[in-house]
Amino acid sequence: MNKLNKSISEIWSDNYVVPLYQRNYAWQEQQIRQLLQDIYDNSKDPESRYYIGSLVVLQRPDGVYEVIDGQQRLTTLHIICKYLGLLDAPHLTYDSRPEVEDFFKGLFMSATSREYVDECNKRDNRKIFRLVDAIDIVESTEIHTNPGSSKDEVITLSSMSESQIISFKEYLNNNVILVRTVLPNDTDVAAYFEIMNNRGEQLQEHEVVKALMMKKLNEKDRSVFSAIWDACSQMDIPIQKGVSAYRKNQEYPLFGKNYDTLELEYLAKYNIEDKLTSPLSIDKVLALPNKYINSEDVDKEAEAKYEAIIDFPNFLMHLFKLENSECQLNANYLLSTYNELKENINSMMFITTMLKMRTLLDRYVIKTQGENEEDENLKWIMLKPYSFWSKEKNSLTLKFRNTFSNRTDDANENEEEEDVQKKIIMQESMLQVSFRNKKYKNWLFDLLQWLNEKEIGNVDPKELSTFLDKWIVTYYHQLDKKTKPAPNTEWSFEALGTDTPHFIFNFIDYLYWMASRTKRTNVRYLDEVDNFYFRYYNSVEHHLPQSYEDTENVNVDNIANLCLISRRKNSSLNDKAPKEKAKIEPGLQPKRKIMYRITHDSNGLWGGKQILDHYKDIKTLLQCASEILSLDEPPLI
Repeated sequence: MNKLNKSISEIWSDNYVVPLYQRNYAWQEQQIRQLLQDIYDNSKDPESRYYIGSLVVLQRPDGVYEVIDGQQRLTTLHIICKYLGLLDAPHLTYDSRPEVEDFFKGLFMSATSREYVDECNKRDNRKIFRLVDAIDIVESTEIHTNPGSSKDEVITLSSMSESQIISFKEYLNNNVILVRTVLPNDTDVAAYFEIMNNRGEQLQEHEVVKALMMKKLNEKDRSVFSAIWDACSQMDIPIQKGVSAYRKNQEYPLFGKNYDTLELEYLAKYNIEDKLTSPLSIDKVLALPNKYINSEDVDKEAEAKYEAIIDFPNFLMHLFKLENSECQLNANYLLSTYNELKENINSMMFITTMLKMRTLLDRYVIKTQGENEEDENLKWIMLKPYSFWSKEKNSLTLKFRNTFSNRTDDANENEEEEDVQKKIIMQESMLQVSFRNKKYKNWLFDLLQWLNEKEIGNVDPKELSTFLDKWIVTYYHQLDKKTKPAPNTEWSFEALGTDTPHFIFNFIDYLYWMASRTKRTNVRYLDEVDNFYFRYYNSVEHHLPQSYEDTENVNVDNIANLCLISRRKNSSLNDKAPKEKAKIEPGLQPKRKIMYRITHDSNGLWGGKQILDHYKDIKTLLQCASEILSLDEPPLI
């Protein structure tokens, strides 16, 4: 069995080819970021081994290994190892894809990965854009040193200290393990590949946890537990829709007569319909029929697809953290965390908490509507359910409207309701795009913990908004204290360049937006701030490029010369002059738009004076944050 285990250095002692029947490289930021974070987390114990999955190959007559399964991971490792200097020649090719072949040849011929990205972006790279993006992501993705801890710092491969990068490289090269399986030469590769792609999936950890929790329950409780668990696990479907039979129960309506409360005491009232045997195996538990999920009375508007900002395993980690505040939010430790807590968990109390927290999450936490994170038309929504009498169906229909609407009919919200709704969506979306990784959403846990003390449907929007503002400002102060200023600077975020935390840019945009509404501070260009949405922008752009010859007396890494944009937009702007970049379009983030407006007002000039003036405005905004947000100095949360 040991012969199957290959360290990364052993993997690269051979050459590999991705056959034509394989799909193109498709990994994006989420997968690459997770891989780098997991390697870093495991490297803290230099004696440990980190197994990152399997690699199924077939050896061709020329000795090259044909990749049957695992090409996405292998391609990513190839790019990472080139970036770290662990490879000096390509060991991976693609059959009959000259553009990919040329990509890897060019990558290994270039002096630096950054130079090669810039070169690729100057030509048509539509067939290799995921590979080009991957280089950029590897270089700039944020790695957390101590996730969930007050000692946590954000680093990147490019900003690691010399000792950090040496230990990371050594661990990756020698302790990260792929299980490489070589198929017999007479294998029918086409048939094997089809089997691999149609194989059943193994049980997920949350399914195992469900079975373990149900093991000791009686027949009636199992039925209720299973129905609630299954409905809660469908994170992209409203919970009221998921348990429609309980919702529509005439005698004990779980969500009240108007579908917008939560009557937890009714869980004990529901009668069992299924005759279950005891004890149950895991397979039998997971095969329990669920009669409670249907959508006969759901309005078509409620069918619109949306996505929760966390998945079900991560939601479970939030529930476990409610049980023990020392728990991490990392779903990789779901089963081990449950095993640590199981002696103190009562299954029926846990499912009651789950239902309440899921109902709160649905109602008071934003969701997204859009194709994916890169969708420029991505929308943030926050909705609550209500019952509406449908004349067509001659029955009550489940519908949804803005969470903080006070209407009891089907009319539109008024201006005040829209205003408070919009502010809370701005606050939560600002936090969401700043903390994308599910296991670092401490803001969300703190919010859910705060909401857990409230009654469903009785959360004051002003109190909620104040709570979020306090969390945001407190986090800023904590970040300011632990961030070391750049050399020859005084303020933590004065001149960090591309290492400036993304939270700071989003916080500045939020403060500009709030200052434009409240007029509680005297900074320039507040009238330029208009409607915008927080986006998953992930690249720090220098408005005055670093490569300009006349920047000797200008600190281009000053935060006033920086803004967040999409990675692809950053690549297209490249080394263009500020005057060429400064195209004012609808929906621009406030800081970026103001930089562009200053450039226009200076006849296309953007240099030392403009940067210094904008810097003073930013400093004023951040110093007056509590005043702008009508807060006393917030306590630590």
